[in-house]
Amino acid sequence: MLLLVKVELFRKGTLDVEIYFDGRGSTSSDWFTKERLRSSSFNDLNQMSTFKFFSVDGFQGRHFYISHIHGSCPKDKGWIVVIDKADGSSRFCKYDRIPGKDYPYILYGPDHHMIKFETGMSDDIIIY
Repeated sequence: MLLLVKVELFRKGTLDVEIYFDGRGSTSSDWFTKERLRSSSFNDLNQMSTFKFFSVDGFQGRHFYISHIHGSCPKDKGWIVVIDKADGSSRFCKYDRIPGKDYPYILYGPDHHMIKFETGMSDDIIIY
């Protein structure tokens, strides 16, 4: 029996992106991996995509982080990241500190493709 974990991303109250993972035998944190990825409404996200990060834990306050390019701020690209920690002393990317935006917030590509994280935004994330 297949047990799926579903991630939904909403923009302006409307479902925009769905990502499905194989949840069989998983824990609360290890279901979110490229090996468990089953399908996605992102046109360029699959198990064969190239990743820098693909984990719940992510990197320094970036969680549910699916990253393709990481380490150059304006060039950082990927599919989704949840920014959930305000720490100005160690966070120097603009997308880690969006003025007027409360933590946590979600960045993703609303056109169903990988984006530069500085250009993405989502309203809500729901995990089933």
